[in-house]
Amino acid sequence: MSVIKIKNRSLNHITWLSHAGCEYIITDGTIDIWRINISSNLSNLNYFVSLLNPAEIERGNKYYQLKDKNRFIVSRGALRYILGRYLHQHPALIGFSLSDKKKPFINNDLNLQFNISHSADWILIAVANTVIGTDIEFINDNFDYADVLESNFSSTEIKQITENNSAENFFTFWTRKEAITKTTGKGLNENLKMIPATDGSYFADSGLISSTADLFVTSFKPDTKYAASICCNTLTDNIRFWDIHFQ
Repeated sequence: MSVIKIKNRSLNHITWLSHAGCEYIITDGTIDIWRINISSNLSNLNYFVSLLNPAEIERGNKYYQLKDKNRFIVSRGALRYILGRYLHQHPALIGFSLSDKKKPFINNDLNLQFNISHSADWILIAVANTVIGTDIEFINDNFDYADVLESNFSSTEIKQITENNSAENFFTFWTRKEAITKTTGKGLNENLKMIPATDGSYFADSGLISSTADLFVTSFKPDTKYAASICCNTLTDNIRFWDIHFQ
């Protein structure tokens, strides 16, 4: 059995920058985080659809609920637009594939990596030149999380959640666990409680995590009632937060 280190931290104060100032260049140790509001982009649905390929359009049409269809169109269109700027390529021409662990990647460009997540009214896209995972969750104060604590969280995590009746801790810890599994391609499973989610540094079984490299997790709040985390193999303070509005 080999062991890796997992380090969890939180950024309490972040500044969302205007996308107009982004040069769309990723260097070593740089991570770009993009947030896209779904409601404010519904007027751009036709533009986003124009960026999708036939398979994506077909997939979007399979959603029964209109809100789910719209979310898919906005998220997929925004992803193509943003990646197209980094790649200097028309968004509609970008090809995607899935790894053997079902992790999406860009065809013909393994240097630029990305991950995407959505919850309620926000979409989050992380872009880096290293393996990356991200998750965003709406902090639902009415969610009854008691039934899922024992099977998904350690005793220390449960204590920090229940002592303060803290929905924010619950969803922050959840985003950390999911960001880690999305980074490694492990996927959520019965070992989720073994993935450390409280602040600090920990050692974990590399086989359990499905990673031979150390993992660094950074949590932040994309909006007042949301929790989010990113995970990568590099400890960096060069994380840029971008707020994009499509016209």
